[in-house]
Amino acid sequence: MQKFIVGLVGVFTLKDLPEDYEKFVEYKATIDKKELDDTVPIAILQVKDTTSYHVLFLDSYNSMEEIDKEIEESLDGEIYNFNVRNILEGHLNGQ
Repeated sequence: MQKFIVGLVGVFTLKDLPEDYEKFVEYKATIDKKELDDTVPIAILQVKDTTSYHVLFLDSYNSMEEIDKEIEESLDGEIYNFNVRNILEGHLNGQ
C-alpha cells in the first residue's frame, strides 16, 4: 500500500503562526503537554490531497529519523520531497 505524501506548509513561531493553524497547534500542544513560547519552531505539515494537517514542535526532535517515525506511525505517511527534508533538517540543526 502506498503511503500518504506529506508536504510542508511552513515553519513558524507562535507570533508568526497564521491564524488558520492555531487550533491545530493548540491541540498538538495539549496532547504533547507542551508549553510553547515564541522561540519554538513549529512545522505545519499537510497530507497531500486532504485537509489534514500535522504539527511538529521541532525542538522536540533530534533527527529526521525521529520525524520520519512519527509521520509513519501517526499518519501512515512519508516526506518524499528533498527540499522539505532539507528545510526541516536545517531547523533541527539550528540553521
